[in-house]
Amino acid sequence: MMDTLKLEEILKKNLTNQSYQNFFHQVYEYSLLPAGKMFRPKLVYALAMDKNNGDFTEDHKLLASLIEIHHTYTLMHDDLPSMDNDDTRRGRPSSHKKFGEWQALLGGDGLLNASYSLISKVSPQNIPHLLKYFSWCVGAKGLILGQALDLSGEMTKSFENVKLTHTLKTARLIQASLVGSLILCDKEYTFNEYKSLHRFGEHLGLLFQFIDDLTELSEETLSIHESEVNPWLKDYDKCFSQIEKDVKYIRLYLKENELGHLKIIVDEYLNKMRTSLEKSSNIIENHIGNKLDPAVALLN
Repeated sequence: MMDTLKLEEILKKNLTNQSYQNFFHQVYEYSLLPAGKMFRPKLVYALAMDKNNGDFTEDHKLLASLIEIHHTYTLMHDDLPSMDNDDTRRGRPSSHKKFGEWQALLGGDGLLNASYSLISKVSPQNIPHLLKYFSWCVGAKGLILGQALDLSGEMTKSFENVKLTHTLKTARLIQASLVGSLILCDKEYTFNEYKSLHRFGEHLGLLFQFIDDLTELSEETLSIHESEVNPWLKDYDKCFSQIEKDVKYIRLYLKENELGHLKIIVDEYLNKMRTSLEKSSNIIENHIGNKLDPAVALLN
């Protein structure tokens, strides 16, 4: 399995190849590096190790990079004053606070285009399938629609809208990591195998986002925005039922399909989230008005 430092090294190399080394390159590099959890790139490599005879290809390296680059573009735009208006990202000033609003806007545009440029570099026989699925995941019917549901307030009108928003805004890029990785494997897979992996990615994405929503409640004082949009504050039972269903599905899928490398990455993430929740359990419990233990226990 590739470690985080190696992932960042490849990521930096692919970023450097996609931009001129001039005054504006610092906007890209600051926003992308050092990378965050690298959860999605790790999914790319893990799936390849499980499904491509224990190895990954140069195409998988490109996919891992372009996924993280695209993810970073979404964060840069998400932080803008016209969207979520966040001043910090990963413990330091967000891109628009560090460089300015137009720099963050154009920097995000640059990374968006860089992600598609990297698709053009994969093996020719893989480009049509990868491009079709990836653009569906992150385009007007996917991630962008999810962001629109969030910003418009449509998300908070029902729990089903919350699920739809989380599916589009979060799960789609996770699905692109997994299904994209399968597309790039040397072996051919059936439609049903792609379909089942696509569904697994949706469950994993929903779990990822609902757990992330819980961790957002670790502050004593919540922002007005967080108080309005966090589903755990008004739909605790539905949120718990959802993550319970997701965890069950994920565990069963990993076991039945003997995805050992992928299981390592998923377990690593769940353990990290469990530790984070346990550290702030008292604060979170005060916000949600329920014990956190049942939710934490699901992540064991």
